[in-house]
Amino acid sequence: MTAQTVQQGDLVTVIGLEVHVQLETDTKIFCGCSTEQTDEPNENVCPVCLGLPGALPVLNEAAVEAAVKIGKAIDADIPEETRFHRKNYYYPDLPKNFQITQYDEPICADGELEVSVEGQRRTIAIERAHLEEDPGSLQHVGGGGGIDSAEYTLVDYNRAGTPLMEIVTAPDFRSPSEVRAFLAELEEVLEYLGVFDAERDGSLRIDANLSIIPEEEIDGDGIDEIGEEALAAANRTEVKNISSHKGAEKALAYEETRQKNAIQRGRAVEQETRHWDESRGITVSMRSKEEEKDYRYFEEADLPPLRVSGWKDEIDIPELPSARRERFQAEYGLNEEAASKLTSTKQVADFYENVAGEFDPDLAATWVADNLLGELNYRDIEITEIEGRLEEVTRLVELVAEDEITAKNARETVLRSMLDDGRTPDEVVAEEGLGKTGEDEVQQAVVEAIDENPDAVVDYESGDDGAINFLVGQVMQKTGGSADPGDVNQLLRAELEG
Repeated sequence: MTAQTVQQGDLVTVIGLEVHVQLETDTKIFCGCSTEQTDEPNENVCPVCLGLPGALPVLNEAAVEAAVKIGKAIDADIPEETRFHRKNYYYPDLPKNFQITQYDEPICADGELEVSVEGQRRTIAIERAHLEEDPGSLQHVGGGGGIDSAEYTLVDYNRAGTPLMEIVTAPDFRSPSEVRAFLAELEEVLEYLGVFDAERDGSLRIDANLSIIPEEEIDGDGIDEIGEEALAAANRTEVKNISSHKGAEKALAYEETRQKNAIQRGRAVEQETRHWDESRGITVSMRSKEEEKDYRYFEEADLPPLRVSGWKDEIDIPELPSARRERFQAEYGLNEEAASKLTSTKQVADFYENVAGEFDPDLAATWVADNLLGELNYRDIEITEIEGRLEEVTRLVELVAEDEITAKNARETVLRSMLDDGRTPDEVVAEEGLGKTGEDEVQQAVVEAIDENPDAVVDYESGDDGAINFLVGQVMQKTGGSADPGDVNQLLRAELEG
């Protein structure tokens, strides 16, 4: 599928991303300080991550291993040797006044990631992915807490030195919705690799470069190919401080509209860096956009070249979300929508496979994808938060599979009580009297419902098939909801037509 184009008149949107991913390691990238988040500011710091004179960095092996896994997952080239550089700029959360990063020899280059956009698959080119250290974090205080309105700003260096992987895409996006789809797929891949924790505050941050280019200035095969000259000539804005898929879509939709409106009114778009103010839903100007020369890159003298030859071949990656989706459709006969839900996280996919291994795969899919995830989403709970209770959910599926309780009671009473009250499924069934009523008792309730509701019987015999639903309701009341509605329907029809 070729790139989709969002147009307003003769204007084309072009977006490229720089995605900063915090890697899940116990310690920082160049020192032994913990990466655990803490409420106490400036607690997990040392001379290395504070950039004190004479302190020397030592590279974290786990961070390199995580980078190699990401490179393999995005089908990137991983060179035999790579180097670190210093990127020089002043910012209050960067204690050394330079950042140790990678410049022209990144650990990963020329990768790609396939995503689903409006039901069709697209391949997004990834130009590079490199290792670097995270700066500290700023806390804007007073004046509404905005970067442009705060009374003062505090600096916390606990985050300084946390290992980052910066993933830089080609300018392949033509709409904010495409960006959101890409970020969702990327996050799934990172979670499957075990190198990323989406629940960690600030674990994924996005800088987006957006340009609006007149269609007549675009080279190549129509508007699906953006020529280098057109890109170079276009003024672009960099939007920073984006921290979610939804936030990226909102920020870029605002910026897209802002630039198009300016162009259509004959005003120039300034090349600048803008801040996404999520609380107000707008972007605000921060500073003029830096160029590569402004950073004065030079090789990091305190770190030798990094060689991963041989070692990288020993690093394995698990089955990735796209492959697992395809396997679920082929192996379990699921449709694409169900397979996507069931592979949304590795925990969900693993749990589904455990349940599908014991019971009918369709029944397992209904209970995991629809019932369980639906109830968790309603309560804003992640499956990881009930990881220790998944055996209880399996037991609930077993009760349904073995016809010991009705699916309706299991879903509407037992599952909800389990999540809200912390009871086990067997406790709920026993305490609420939800065990299935015996056949003799159901048959007796059917006879009583027919005898007590002659008008409904007449309506049914007159061809009003809807009357049967009323009678089913009467039987369900008599049995305390423990009978199976489908069985009751059949018994009523047999009794009425016998």
